[in-house]
Amino acid sequence: MITSAFYHCRGIGRRRLELLESTGIRSWHDVVNTPDQVPPTLRNSLVRECQEMLEALEQDAIETFVRRFDTRDKWRILHHYLDRTSFFDIETTGLNIDDTITVIVCWHRGRFYTFVEHENLDDFLDLLEDVELLASFNGSMFDVPRVLSTFHISELPCPHLDLRWIARQQNLTGGLKRITQRLGIHRPGDLTDVDGAQAVQWWWAWRLSGDEKARADLIRYCAADVALLLPLAEHVTGRQHWELEELWRQLPPDSPIPADRSRLL
Repeated sequence: MITSAFYHCRGIGRRRLELLESTGIRSWHDVVNTPDQVPPTLRNSLVRECQEMLEALEQDAIETFVRRFDTRDKWRILHHYLDRTSFFDIETTGLNIDDTITVIVCWHRGRFYTFVEHENLDDFLDLLEDVELLASFNGSMFDVPRVLSTFHISELPCPHLDLRWIARQQNLTGGLKRITQRLGIHRPGDLTDVDGAQAVQWWWAWRLSGDEKARADLIRYCAADVALLLPLAEHVTGRQHWELEELWRQLPPDSPIPADRSRLL
């Protein structure tokens, strides 16, 4: 699948891609192995770019694909690396640009990790060092800028894919909950009617009143949104990798990062 990505290549649009396919060119290997099948006006640049992509694939350079692929082909990255993808979401004190992160939940290597402000939020950076590919929903617009600002870093230490734009390429528009509901994917009953405003209220109930249940509910809510990303990723890639009911059974209330980071490896 990933070797059939061409939209990032110079001079390739939908019509030229159809022309290539009509001559039997359907992958980077086809271009490199049968360059005479490539139209002369495209040949030199396309062969060079496909050679570069095959080298990147051999080197496992995920960042290269994330950086260079056109949005129309980014689902191919997720398809190829789905079992090595980590998913995350954040909660904040509000929706304004200067509101701060309260909770981060990340699904990584088969489990949820929870990070809470004033407790262990900085440990999220340690986890990111072990992440090969990070995915979110609308993270490029919301979550990632807040992570960069919170931790005073210029970029993430790992490549990142935004499922919102990948889903949009398949006519799946709107917010995460709306999209997953359309796909017949629903959160557990206790979270069905919960939204971001309630998450903010839970945070302040915990911080101002020490309400332990509010803290647990906030973490569970955030983790549920992370869990929704996994079946969405399966849908846009056409792959099946997780059992949703098992994901629901693994929802925290809390699963902090291990003190011994070697357990991540």
